[in-house]
Amino acid sequence: MSVRLGSRDVFPKVDPYVRAAGRRVLEVAPWLEEPLSSCRGWYIHGYVRYVQWRHNRRHAAPIDPYRIAWVDPDRVEYLAEPARLPRFRLAGAVQDGDWDRYDRRFTDMDVYEGFVRRFEDGRDWEETAFFQRVLQEVRQGRDPWGCSSREELEERCERLDRLFETIAEAGFRTQRELLEDDVEDPIGSRRRSKYCRLLNDEIAVDVGRDGELLFVDGRNRFSIAKILDVDAVPVMILRRHAEWVAFRDRVAEHVQETGVLPEAVEDHPDLQQLASE
Repeated sequence: MSVRLGSRDVFPKVDPYVRAAGRRVLEVAPWLEEPLSSCRGWYIHGYVRYVQWRHNRRHAAPIDPYRIAWVDPDRVEYLAEPARLPRFRLAGAVQDGDWDRYDRRFTDMDVYEGFVRRFEDGRDWEETAFFQRVLQEVRQGRDPWGCSSREELEERCERLDRLFETIAEAGFRTQRELLEDDVEDPIGSRRRSKYCRLLNDEIAVDVGRDGELLFVDGRNRFSIAKILDVDAVPVMILRRHAEWVAFRDRVAEHVQETGVLPEAVEDHPDLQQLASE
């Protein structure tokens, strides 16, 4: 379980019922999709703020799940083991175990290899293993990224081209900045709720026991960041290993006593905020 839960932790217990009720309502009243999406966004926002409140009561080092850290893409090499939970359930989560020792590199993902073939080697998307893998999923009756046909997959790849061109020309911006400036997202987020977009469409990382940043989600943008060799990208930190949280608390206590963030950790994206708390 990602978040350490107690007997009074209501949100995780009711979440499956809320999701199931929403699906049943949409089956009989599809026109309610927009208001239900808005309600879902507020529910998710409430859950995330609840987790933040619980964490900050128990730990010397506070968190803000919505906080954006700017991270050098070269600093993120490995993936976290997939948690198989909605992203909002991972925001602010504390988890022990070996999920931070998944031992799989981001650059081994076929998505990244597909971006390399497309934008460095000039290949067509159809020539990439990524395209063929997703196409196979479509033929098996699944709908990855909402694609239920080859034509829809090809159209999505065209939007990935536009995303690459947009970032290459204008650089990276946070989802909050895109929302505030009403900038169209080339890959077309289908999330109508502000909070759903803020939590789900940003590049996301976890923090392992030794402070290592591990990739979680946002593979398209992160692939582009690595190919363009940008200095930093905006990321959202989701779950933290229990051992890292204990270390983070000790650092916060040191800062409270001395007013100084230890030099050895002053460049860590998950600790820099402690100097200004």
